[in-house]
Amino acid sequence: MDAVRHILPDPRQYHPQVSLTNRLIHHAQSVLDAPDAGERDMWRQALVAAMDEMLQRGELLSISVALAMVPTQACYQVVWDGLRQAVEETGGARAQVFAMPLVLVAGSRSETTLPGEIADVAGLNALLRQHGVFAADGDVALSGALLHPDSVVGLDAATLYQLTRKHEAARDALPQQAAPVTVKEEGVFLRYLMGVAIQRDGEPSPLRQGGAVGAWGMPVMKLLGEQLKADGVTLFPIARPPLPVMQALVAGNFARFEVALQVFASSQIRRLRELDKEPVAIVSAHDNGELHFTLSARGDERNWEAFVWPLASLDNVKLIEENFRELMAECHVRDVHAIAELQPESRDGVPLFFTADDL
Repeated sequence: MDAVRHILPDPRQYHPQVSLTNRLIHHAQSVLDAPDAGERDMWRQALVAAMDEMLQRGELLSISVALAMVPTQACYQVVWDGLRQAVEETGGARAQVFAMPLVLVAGSRSETTLPGEIADVAGLNALLRQHGVFAADGDVALSGALLHPDSVVGLDAATLYQLTRKHEAARDALPQQAAPVTVKEEGVFLRYLMGVAIQRDGEPSPLRQGGAVGAWGMPVMKLLGEQLKADGVTLFPIARPPLPVMQALVAGNFARFEVALQVFASSQIRRLRELDKEPVAIVSAHDNGELHFTLSARGDERNWEAFVWPLASLDNVKLIEENFRELMAECHVRDVHAIAELQPESRDGVPLFFTADDL
């Protein structure tokens, strides 16, 4: 990619002057500053060991402070990776507590509630086994409750650390409070299916984690569509690959906003073209940690629409900008602008959005 394709600033607040007396930040910064792979690995192991000690004691405050006070996003990534490794990897037999993010694109003329559970969860598990996401003879399964992101976030790092070491008993501790989706008009919703995979000592994992959605994507979408269908509702269920819970939360949140941006853009571009207007796409970064997207037309003050992406800690601004440019290219929108300077959240008390006539 040439340099012009990545011009949005990162609007998130970091603490470049923070004291490195915080042990976790010191270790993470030492990873980043290490002159060679050997020293980098030494500091990474020290970071994971420190995390492990804190998690054994249930000492989450120190970890939260470190994540809140990092000097850069690169440092945040290293601290978070150390935490994730300490939670997920025991060096032996363990329970892999995982989640499959589901992005549900739904539309309905009247208010309708979708089912909150996959009734045929055995069929879903069989399908994932058939396509190699679950090992044929592995001790691994999803439960059928559609969980709200808040329920999954409620499993903090210390809880996940303990569950990973409880083996089969981890299944009994999974959240079960189903969160049905209520649809009115059009919306993009995020839910999770959670499960446990039991990894035996010295054996490969029975769960294929992450990666791209393979041949299983379409049959899983079809099964979920049948399981969650409701009269008068148009539904597109998009399943993302299963991941350990901490990673699934990051991937699911990103996927939700990515899909919602696509839905917004396609709808607004179609609307402008029906009015015989040429769309102008603009994205800007704002000092409250948000990216603002607009689709408008020159000389038209009325028919513009906006989309807001509140950045999570691990969202990649360059990737979002790149994906947006690719989306606009697919939609044959040629007039695309990224504003290089960081912008205020609002102007004169009104949220700030740029339209074609502001350029």
